[in-house]
Amino acid sequence: MATSTPRVDPQQIGQLSSPVFRIIGQVTAQPQPTQIIVASPTTGGEMISLTNVQTSSNVNYELQAWYELVCRANDFGDAGFLVLDSVKCVFPPGESISVAGVVALQQLSSKFTEIM
Repeated sequence: MATSTPRVDPQQIGQLSSPVFRIIGQVTAQPQPTQIIVASPTTGGEMISLTNVQTSSNVNYELQAWYELVCRANDFGDAGFLVLDSVKCVFPPGESISVAGVVALQQLSSKFTEIM
């Protein structure tokens, strides 16, 4: 699974050779039932907003929650993409995800493709 769906830096989405990829991001808004806005960290630690994110079904995302998103690049060359599946990152009480942790995971995943 890890080699067929690489976990990527959100800045690389437009240059991917694989049509299916994974990103980790925080859902910041859901303006329509089939659209979300995601903030995702780059390998430099900068949070960027991904605004043209379509969902494949009417899923109600929890705002400000972190998700790992399995996505498909847009066939039309647009900047957006389609979420095929998502998994909410659930943490024990009092714990949360750090941007540095997400960045480290992205960097390790690009070097060691067997990391899920």
